[in-house]
Amino acid sequence: MHPDPAPGTIVAAGRYALFFDGHECGAERWQVSRTDDGYAIEGEQVMGPPHPLPNRQDYRALLTPDWRPAGVDVIWQVGERRLVATHRADGATWRVRIEHDGQVREQQGDFPGTCEVEFTSHLANLVILARRDFQVGGEHDFPVLRIGPPLMAVTPERMVYRCDERSTVETALGRRDAKRYVAYLPSEGEDAGYTFWADADGFVLESYEGHDPARPWMRLVELVKA
Repeated sequence: MHPDPAPGTIVAAGRYALFFDGHECGAERWQVSRTDDGYAIEGEQVMGPPHPLPNRQDYRALLTPDWRPAGVDVIWQVGERRLVATHRADGATWRVRIEHDGQVREQQGDFPGTCEVEFTSHLANLVILARRDFQVGGEHDFPVLRIGPPLMAVTPERMVYRCDERSTVETALGRRDAKRYVAYLPSEGEDAGYTFWADADGFVLESYEGHDPARPWMRLVELVKA
């Protein structure tokens, strides 16, 4: 990617094929752009059968110029139900407002400088990798705020990323030089984590449910970089 794109520049855009239980169930279109204040990641996910909860999600993640998360907006629709979650960094505090079924819920908690934010897209992996250097065998353990259903609220955790190998792999986009990572929560153990391949810029090329390559979770099928 260009090291210092002008505001308004689309840095990258792409499309993910999404899977459930090894079967394709939807798609996610997204783009990464430069803004006056840093970067923005915007996307839309649509999932249908065989996913047990067909849904649509529109999201926007805000980043500082050095890729520190600054906010996440999520609109999540399941049938006739619609949820709006607004997350913002306020210095060392993370604040959340959730609107759902005519009710409003709020959260706030610590957001230290080493903390990451995991939202419901593999673009979250891009943000985490952008702020850390991984060699094969390298491992990082860090605090993370996890945003996810059913309320798109925050759950604080610790997370481990480890780079296990580097190889040239076959992908939906052809052969790519990539690194394979393992990601998991120490509280749940490595067996409950997942595996993914990412290119040199940190874009996830393919991920798996757990550690079994026969059970894809996401596959990158379109990618354009500036």
